[in-house]
Amino acid sequence: MKWTQLIAGAAVGFASAYILQKRKSSISSSEALTIVKSAFKQNGAIDGSWIETTTKVIQKHGLSFYGYTGGIIRTRDAKQEHYEFFIDKKSGSIIELTLNASV
Repeated sequence: MKWTQLIAGAAVGFASAYILQKRKSSISSSEALTIVKSAFKQNGAIDGSWIETTTKVIQKHGLSFYGYTGGIIRTRDAKQEHYEFFIDKKSGSIIELTLNASV
């Protein structure tokens, strides 16, 4: 075996490992919803939840974030609260959370 074949094989191996690592570094929409629900459950029960499975892009403070939008419904003090969130696909951090309506 020649050295060039060995180096080429090693390069392909490193490139494949890098691509696989990049693919694993983002979370799925169901994993994102699980993260948000567990954060909300620390402060009480959840009545309902939803998440969009398509990736969206938002701009915050001059930065672009790729992730998912979704919502949580909970009842507090006999009033229903509707929250919408945006969670970063790469880090799993909740970037935006807004309270939409109390019924």
